[in-house]
Amino acid sequence: MTTVGIVANPTKEGLREVLALIHGWSRGFGLDVVVDERTPEEALGELEGARSSSVEEDSDLIFALGGDGTLLYAARRVAELSRPTPIIGVNMGSLGFLTQIPREDLPEILETLDPGGLPVTERMMLRTGLKGGAEEHLALNDVVIAKGADSKMLSFEGRVGGEIVTRYAADGLVLATPTGSTAHSLSAGGPIVTPSVRALVATPICPHTLSMRPLVADPDSEFEIEMISCDDRALVTTDGVRAFGLRQGDTVLVSRADVTTHLVDVAGYSYYEILRRKMRWAGRVRER
Repeated sequence: MTTVGIVANPTKEGLREVLALIHGWSRGFGLDVVVDERTPEEALGELEGARSSSVEEDSDLIFALGGDGTLLYAARRVAELSRPTPIIGVNMGSLGFLTQIPREDLPEILETLDPGGLPVTERMMLRTGLKGGAEEHLALNDVVIAKGADSKMLSFEGRVGGEIVTRYAADGLVLATPTGSTAHSLSAGGPIVTPSVRALVATPICPHTLSMRPLVADPDSEFEIEMISCDDRALVTTDGVRAFGLRQGDTVLVSRADVTTHLVDVAGYSYYEILRRKMRWAGRVRER
């Protein structure tokens, strides 16, 4: 490992202090530092380090500073390069399931973090595109088929492995990884799936028929979503970012990607602890 990269949400407060901490930690191990070109000049101050338009390509370890959106952005960029670069998420906001480290805990975490022995977990990703098309997109959280803001309900047929599942009448469909099960899928009524489980979750958005329930499928299943009825405002998003538009008759393919995201799993931050805190579950936990 020779280079630490920093990708930051430029709108977050406290960037200067966090950048200084990471810079000092990196230099202490003799590592170079590169920062995303979007980083505000006032946040950098007098810190040494090169700006880069391709931090994901130039780095052996990436700190994502912001919320989950910042980490998802970095993860997609790394995956597009087919690199196993580990990512550390630092939460600069209030929610964030993926940005594991709260900003206020970063000084203590850095004291124990050794770049030569980082505990890394792999998270499955999704790949999507139109049947017969050449363009493909990657997602760590989810692929969402959605209608336009003022469009009528969509009608589409869902198939898994070529077999018909059902015809949906709904505002859309969320196809999520276990990582993304606590994002859009959860808000649409989908289940929480722990990251260690390998699965693909299909959750309809505001289905017209109440019997339409979320489906948890084998992770190696290929979903085909054929658009029976939609207008030209229907679209597909990957991790909340527009990927491509849809037309009636299009078939969207969604399957497990052959690349994964590598997240640094910092000691002391268990998935269930984060889940309890972020979901504000009020049940009393018995001390052991």
